[in-house]
Amino acid sequence: MSSELHIGLLTPSFAGITGLDSGIGTHFRHLADGLTAAGQRVSVMIVTDKPALPADNFPYEVKIVTVGQPAAARLVGRFSWQLHQWLTLRAMIHASTHLVAGKTADVWETTSTGSLARDFLRHARHAPVAVRVSTTAEQLRTTNAGSIHWVNRRIEAWETATIRHADRVITHSATHRAFIAKQFGLSADHIPIIPHGIPVPAEIQRTPSADRCRILFVGRLEHRKGIDLLVGALPALLRAVPCAEVTLVGADRDHYWENQWHQKVSPELRERVHFAGVVDAAELVAHYQAADLFVAPSRYESFGLIFVEAMAHSLPVVALRTPGAIDLIEDGITGVLAPPEDVAGLAAALVQVATDPGLRHRLGSAARRAVEDRYSLAALATASTVFYREMLVP
Repeated sequence: MSSELHIGLLTPSFAGITGLDSGIGTHFRHLADGLTAAGQRVSVMIVTDKPALPADNFPYEVKIVTVGQPAAARLVGRFSWQLHQWLTLRAMIHASTHLVAGKTADVWETTSTGSLARDFLRHARHAPVAVRVSTTAEQLRTTNAGSIHWVNRRIEAWETATIRHADRVITHSATHRAFIAKQFGLSADHIPIIPHGIPVPAEIQRTPSADRCRILFVGRLEHRKGIDLLVGALPALLRAVPCAEVTLVGADRDHYWENQWHQKVSPELRERVHFAGVVDAAELVAHYQAADLFVAPSRYESFGLIFVEAMAHSLPVVALRTPGAIDLIEDGITGVLAPPEDVAGLAAALVQVATDPGLRHRLGSAARRAVEDRYSLAALATASTVFYREMLVP
């Protein structure tokens, strides 16, 4: 039997402590849980600017450093979110050096997002460090239609430095690997792919009905998630499928999209779309269990954890043929993919699945099997442990 590894995880977010609305926080929670269940020793180092919940009842060591926002960041936050973000990130990066400066582990995994590990990688090296590259700072800016600002350039430069100082770079899909290899001048052959894993929920028996189709969206209501495309497609869907109802779960800043919907559609359509806002974990599970169909027309996902979570609940997925979705969803087998930037195509795909209970059942069953085979916590822990041991070979 292989000897136990001591694995350090350095992250700005961790589900259950800093909240669930973060793909990074969810990944590190799942990774810690999976590695521990597989018999490895895990230490989690969290540096956050958000109030942290008590770290109780975790089967691994958790160290939290809550970084107060600098006074300057609070002052400028009213007129410049970019400068606010830059000042806060700088405080977090500085704290990360002191947090891990004396902490030993056999190997570390961290994230390039926010460049939390940059100073740690440069000044506090005690063991090999793997940097997992999720959606990059440049991708966040461009897919959210952001402008080029000196703060954006500074954050993107920090991320580049983090990646270049890493011992190894890993990511979670072939499409994203090709992208980051090109962006950062890396060899794709030297970037392993380790897909995310999730706790696979107990399987529920679904009985698709022609008299009901509850459609669920989960994610921030923002440009990158394709919320404008979805809202544009909903009137055609609701007119074509009288039994359809839609629930949108996720943060809607200043209720912008809810107000847009209420202002632009007729009352009979308006009341069939529900804006649930941010919900807790139990409520989210209840939404998945109540749904018949999942839609997420993201313009870009470096992995697409939202797709995997829906598939784990035996839900067929309608998405766009875009990075992230094409790596996870087999068109016609586990879901249906519509052309990118095509509101009419998205509406047609939704109508196709919503009006065919048999198709929903076939797609949902295949989606569930795909998660069990490829995206469980055990699969994540096994692949990660093999990779860590390879890092330790001289």
